[in-house]
Amino acid sequence: MSRNKKGSSRGTQSQQSSGVNREARRGGKRNKQSVVNERWEKKEIKGRQVRDEEHTYVKPAVEPMNQVQAEFLYGMRSKPVTIFIAPAGVGKSYLAASEAMDWLKSGEFDKVLLTRPAIGMGATLGLLKGGLREKYEPYLYPLVDVIKKRYGAGFYENALSNGSIEFMPLEYIRGKSIDDVVIVDELQNLTPDELYTTITRMGEGCLILLGDPTQRDLRGECCIEWIKSFIDRHDMHDIVEIVEATSDDIVRSGLCQRMVKGREKDTQD
Repeated sequence: MSRNKKGSSRGTQSQQSSGVNREARRGGKRNKQSVVNERWEKKEIKGRQVRDEEHTYVKPAVEPMNQVQAEFLYGMRSKPVTIFIAPAGVGKSYLAASEAMDWLKSGEFDKVLLTRPAIGMGATLGLLKGGLREKYEPYLYPLVDVIKKRYGAGFYENALSNGSIEFMPLEYIRGKSIDDVVIVDELQNLTPDELYTTITRMGEGCLILLGDPTQRDLRGECCIEWIKSFIDRHDMHDIVEIVEATSDDIVRSGLCQRMVKGREKDTQD
């Protein structure tokens, strides 16, 4: 059963107002202005200045560059769990981080959690000195770079200091109940059990999972194939959106696309 072919009607639906989709997903409560104002007031009582012009300015919503990006944006705006499976250069990090920061700036969510498996590529540099930020932030640079480019380094630093953006190592996720936005990068390096644990932590939040099976560093069963099969077997497409892209959907550069296509050809021969 396939729900993520690029010819689907979801691309057209994604052009509709994102506010309508979010209203349906969260039952309307989070989007009511009175609720948003109440949450801003609670932050201000705690000494967090959040209503200045810099904080409340929200950039125009990101626009899809192709059909598969439109499907991904539709999923994020309408379902509690969205899985984007795509090769390098399709826009996974850019779309996810941009959309999440817009939600944070507009007051639709209090917090955005960033996470990924702490697995590097190739030879390790060894243990990094410092606290959680110094040790974990390098793994999250693709998402961090998008945030800084969209709203500036000052916004990023302020959001980290007041807890609006938080790093969440997956090792500590078990037992948590999460009502925030969670972006999981490098999904392909999770085991099926780790992915199951991550998804079952979600309450009324929004979970965004980003993965590229061609850049997998683990042996054993791939969690991407497992979750696709699991969702199909249990007919959970009403709450989980799975979007798959190919090398034809790459928008980063011609160089990136040609490299990925060449690698695909090598692996198929």
